[in-house]
Amino acid sequence: MNFNINLPWLPETKLLLLRGQQLIYLRLRRSLGGVVRILEEREYPVGPDGDLRRAVAAMQRDSRPRIDDLLLLGLPLEIFTVVHFSLPLAAAENLAEAVSYELMRHVPADLENFYWRYRCHEEEGRLAVCVTLAERPRIDRYQAAFTAAGLNLSAVFPALFPLAWMVAEPGLYLSCGNEMCEMLLYDGRDVIFQAWDNHSGEKANENFLARSLPLAENRGLTLEKAFCWSTTTEAQTVLARLRPGIELVEIASLPQTFRIDWAEFPYGIDLISPEILKRRRLWFKLELAALIFLLFSLLSLPLSVLAGKSHYLTRLETRLEQTRQEAMKLKDIRQHNQELIEQFEALGRLAREHARTIDVLKELTEVIPQDAWLRSLTIKNRKIYLQGTSKSATTVVKALEDSPLFKEVHFDSPVVKRGGNETFKIVVDLEQ
Repeated sequence: MNFNINLPWLPETKLLLLRGQQLIYLRLRRSLGGVVRILEEREYPVGPDGDLRRAVAAMQRDSRPRIDDLLLLGLPLEIFTVVHFSLPLAAAENLAEAVSYELMRHVPADLENFYWRYRCHEEEGRLAVCVTLAERPRIDRYQAAFTAAGLNLSAVFPALFPLAWMVAEPGLYLSCGNEMCEMLLYDGRDVIFQAWDNHSGEKANENFLARSLPLAENRGLTLEKAFCWSTTTEAQTVLARLRPGIELVEIASLPQTFRIDWAEFPYGIDLISPEILKRRRLWFKLELAALIFLLFSLLSLPLSVLAGKSHYLTRLETRLEQTRQEAMKLKDIRQHNQELIEQFEALGRLAREHARTIDVLKELTEVIPQDAWLRSLTIKNRKIYLQGTSKSATTVVKALEDSPLFKEVHFDSPVVKRGGNETFKIVVDLEQ
């Protein structure tokens, strides 16, 4: 039996899916039986340049999400990279470090330039690891639209992936428009193949499907059904011609009920710390327990009146008053904790901003020659401005150029010879 709770003061989950030029807004509620239900669905237009600010502002104005709501954003598949690998069971003792080290072999870039999250489980005597990555600049561009509206984005993921979990049927899932085509193969438990292509031209969809379908079939799952979401008629016609026996199922609307545990969804990337997510879920459980107690207490009132148990009613009223007082305490504690969380997050941002400055000062101390003296040091954006004296200003420039932390070292003004020293002004660019 499922019990649906619909009270405005309980935290909610807001699922946002970017589909073409539309932002789909879904207000979700999970019942005690684990079933997720769509309580409200809306669509907001997105500008042709993909700017979400107008759509997010309209969503914020209509739905007014609270600070403890979960805001989950589904984005195009091209933004994400999904990596699968396995590790020995012994790696579980230092799993985070082992995953980070293994990722360096799969991702040809600095991991600091990515948001990423991993999930793992034991499989055939090893740890099967799935990592989802997304470039920070691209995610930050979307996140800025929510920040501008005063909202905190909780997590991002490929928009097509949760669709397979909602439908909960094995098969090919396809989203093909005039400018992008996305495909994934779902075996009923996990995504075993994904592909995407940005394209234009008369036969763009046909070329993509002809190239990707054989790769999907090589994963060993028979293509019996194709679930088409936001897919043009032309793409469906091409798919039916390339695979005559496949059954086309058009998803005109999303399932109104489904089962997804967002905390365990393997392809999401958290944008807030896991500790904050755990604290939100804890407060939700405490509030829900208090609500259930109130409901059962209220239901027992008519029975007590009929039975003439006035003494029981007195005790019940006392309990209700205690429950109300506890609920107010919980509310105050939650507000206080949220303030602490915001302070910790601000301190974390400040520490990250100053970490680079500490590295720069350490490197300058080590590379600048002993006979050089700095009178002025200014760090602005990604440039360093140095003023000082040395027996040879050229030696200072050479030392800075040899450092891997700096680039584009040059004099900002002519060197001035004063006695045995040279006065210099140097400008240095930081490496990325």
